[in-house]
Amino acid sequence: MLTKLESLSRRGAVASAVQSVVGFAFVITPWFFDRQCSPIIPWYYIVAIALGVPIILLLTWPLGRLADALARHLRPLPTTNQFHNVASEIAIALNEPLESVQVHDSSIPNIASLPCTKGEIVVATTGALERLSRHEIQALVAAQFAGMRDRWCRLATRAEIMWWSLRWLFLLMLPGFFFLNIPLIFVTYFGFVFYLMLPRWIEQARDLCADIAAVRVTLDPTSLGRAMRLLGEHSKEAIKIEFGAWYFPNSPFLVIPPRTEGATTVGGRHWTTSEEVQLEFELRADRAEALAAGADPSLHTGKEFRRRWSQLGRSRRAGPV
Repeated sequence: MLTKLESLSRRGAVASAVQSVVGFAFVITPWFFDRQCSPIIPWYYIVAIALGVPIILLLTWPLGRLADALARHLRPLPTTNQFHNVASEIAIALNEPLESVQVHDSSIPNIASLPCTKGEIVVATTGALERLSRHEIQALVAAQFAGMRDRWCRLATRAEIMWWSLRWLFLLMLPGFFFLNIPLIFVTYFGFVFYLMLPRWIEQARDLCADIAAVRVTLDPTSLGRAMRLLGEHSKEAIKIEFGAWYFPNSPFLVIPPRTEGATTVGGRHWTTSEEVQLEFELRADRAEALAAGADPSLHTGKEFRRRWSQLGRSRRAGPV
């Protein structure tokens, strides 16, 4: 089973990496491929640069330094002995250094793990310590801690951070959008649409890698499933958590990433961001429970999410999806 999980984790991480490289290339290529540059720079050089730059970033992005910068903005509270023991047990199981264990003042249940250069910083909110059992906290800590140290999850994490950087890159290049020729405007528009869809795919790949890493460490997917269901029930409040600084990407380091609450209407369906987040955590809970029962975890990946997403926002009388 673990060999199959490793293969599933690898495929998810590689898929997210390819998506982020393609999205990055679509954003930067039109500005190099404009008529003013194409006679000077051969097209194959442009393609090589557009693909080479994001690949280098994907493989070398300093997660430790980014985590260090994010950790400096935390305002920790005194921790409890039980939570410190839980984090220490996971660190020993992974044979990884633990820099500190912190408590974040928030009623929203959430767990964070920062892979800093001197060791891991594990953070729990006061809401998590109050609402989750010891085994559930252990499973979530393992999901984040092990995920940040797993090579495939780190690849997916870098891909997600690259997506985060694309918004700033796109805004910097936006003034030159209207000076592009017509074909390149369509290429840029397609890249922007791809950019909007990219984060959800990458998040799913990273979550898959983190869950599989947690199962390897704790061998307790049942507790992981219970914890995911509880977090999903608090999705409406959880997406509003304030953690670190707004100008640093914090989503990859939290179990529930912060998002902006909003509503979506597509083809007569209507749903909110919190309902979509709850759907994601129900799928993660189902996957953990499938692992506990010895079922095939590949039945609970991105394809299954898209199937459930297609039912999201339909008539409430139809029952849960």
